[in-house]
Amino acid sequence: MARRSYQAGCLFKRGKRQKVWVARWRESVIRVDGSRGRRHRSAVLGLVSEIPTRRQAQLLLDQRLRPVNRGEHRPQSATTFEQFAEREWMELNFPTYKLTTQRSYRLVLHRHVLPYFGAWRLCDITMRDVQRFVGEKFKQGLSWQTVRNAWIVASSVLEAAVRYAYLTENPARGAKFPPRGPGRVPEMLRADGFAALLGRLAEPVATMVTLVALTGLRIGELLALRWQVVDEVAGTLHVRESVFEGQFQRPKSEKGTRTVPLGPKACALLATHRQRSEQRQPDALLFTNAKGDPHRESNLLQRVIQPAARAAGVGRVTWHQLRHVHSSLLHDLGVPAKIVQQQLGHASVTTTLNIYTHAIADSHRQAIVDLEQVLFPSCSQVGSVPGQDVTVTH
Repeated sequence: MARRSYQAGCLFKRGKRQKVWVARWRESVIRVDGSRGRRHRSAVLGLVSEIPTRRQAQLLLDQRLRPVNRGEHRPQSATTFEQFAEREWMELNFPTYKLTTQRSYRLVLHRHVLPYFGAWRLCDITMRDVQRFVGEKFKQGLSWQTVRNAWIVASSVLEAAVRYAYLTENPARGAKFPPRGPGRVPEMLRADGFAALLGRLAEPVATMVTLVALTGLRIGELLALRWQVVDEVAGTLHVRESVFEGQFQRPKSEKGTRTVPLGPKACALLATHRQRSEQRQPDALLFTNAKGDPHRESNLLQRVIQPAARAAGVGRVTWHQLRHVHSSLLHDLGVPAKIVQQQLGHASVTTTLNIYTHAIADSHRQAIVDLEQVLFPSCSQVGSVPGQDVTVTH
């Protein structure tokens, strides 16, 4: 007696000029609400001219039905890409990302990925579909990095669908990209241009910009600094948190937790800033807005720094560019790459609060002193290089 789950399917011909064999059968599916059901599936087996008899067509259909009749078929989900992305990927995966990553992923998802894949069922997306998505984005004239970011977000969603048993494999894996074209010509920023920018900035923004250039701190790290992490005696500051859009978090990675040496100019700037600050208790932030909250980096950039840069005739300036001023100068001064990595928080050295009081290597501290002499030659007659060019790469 045949099992109830066994099925032979249904065969019929379709078409006028070129007839094809069409097969239909029933499969188990997972509905959007998670319940199980059955639905009809259909597929074209081939041209009648190539498969002349019904028996041959039935043999092809039997091959497709074998996993179903053996109980090996895995039910496919009717959930769409958008439903999964909004309901599960963002709810379960987003908390594991840094706040800056969340913002960029959300922007890319809604601008590029959902308009294309949003209405597709997860189970219907194939590797060919993802490759076509990549190709169409390039045809729209988007940059290589923008297309890759869109693919990364789409792949992240599909990879989560695999982990949560909606898919058996990620169809975005193995997508091909054309060779990346030449990058933009690096912008040049001279030390005298940096000085002109500072001349257009009021306090405390001038001090903030100077500290980024002198220490290489990320802007989120600078805005999260508290007086308790500034050691004026040892001439160091300890990076142990960051802030983004008013929310505090750990630095970008474990490598970002570090001790940064301060040169004489940076120490003098911090001492002056402490004197004019109303809040000096250990847990108080160094830099706050009028409400006492941490600054928004985008507001400072768009409303203060970029207008000042235009007025100074140095073009567009970004926080990331100022950080590159620091790294480029250290490179030009011949500072070992290991020290540059440590200074920027990219080192493979684990630092914690328990070891913040350890001494900074003399070579590391001397590198920062030399950098100050380039940016502020009037502070010392040693190593003065007025007007030296700084190559800022992106």
